[in-house]
Amino acid sequence: MYGYAGRILHVDLNTGKSHVETLNEDYAKKYIGGIGLGMRLWLDNSKAGVEPFSPENPLVLALGPISGTIFPTGGNGHAFVAKSPETFAIGEAVAHGTFGAEMKRAGYDAIIFKGKSEKPVYLWIDDDSVQLLDASHLMGKSPSETEDAIKDELGDYYIRVAAIGLAGEKLSRIACIINEKTRAAGRTGLGAVMGSKNLKAIAVRGTRDIAPAKPDEFMDMVKEFHERMKGPATSTTRSIACPHATTIMRILKEQTR
Repeated sequence: MYGYAGRILHVDLNTGKSHVETLNEDYAKKYIGGIGLGMRLWLDNSKAGVEPFSPENPLVLALGPISGTIFPTGGNGHAFVAKSPETFAIGEAVAHGTFGAEMKRAGYDAIIFKGKSEKPVYLWIDDDSVQLLDASHLMGKSPSETEDAIKDELGDYYIRVAAIGLAGEKLSRIACIINEKTRAAGRTGLGAVMGSKNLKAIAVRGTRDIAPAKPDEFMDMVKEFHERMKGPATSTTRSIACPHATTIMRILKEQTR
């Protein structure tokens, strides 16, 4: 299937073992995008009434069919899905950057984390090689510090890392998952779910190519979307979204001093 790596990685944090299954083609057609696929996979791997911080609450990381391509907005995104400690309903958090693209290049459309590790660990994916490594020395570090430490440890600056900081470790219900130091999967407190599993970070390196089925038609779509982004449909976002968000953050900081 073009647009998909065709594989889902299951990671059992209880045992430290992992296995790969083939992506269900019907799922790829029915549940488009990382959020849709992630929610379907979460439902398949959880049970009714699960508590957000229970080891039985899966944490799903999923990608869409255009992840890893140059398509605007969706091409550089990835989504986390789990039972939310904020709402106690299914929650999703999306972030952008190159982390999702690297995961697709490693050959995975989704990663499903189950259980809870006895000690802090981070997942290291190097194409087909999947390892859970000790993260005790990373505890208490910020996501930025964690990323630098992992890159130094593995000896590759171009590894992509998504990590939690102290908030996630302490199960703050508003904790984020940060990739590339500044990109936040910030909704619904899923950084705390990651922390509840003793999973400090996810590091990935991939070498596979990602190519659309019809390159010329795909490029036409990219160009058309770029032009539409300049039009009235996005005028509000372009003019006030960032300043509005900045104002809210300033107010929140003043209130917490």
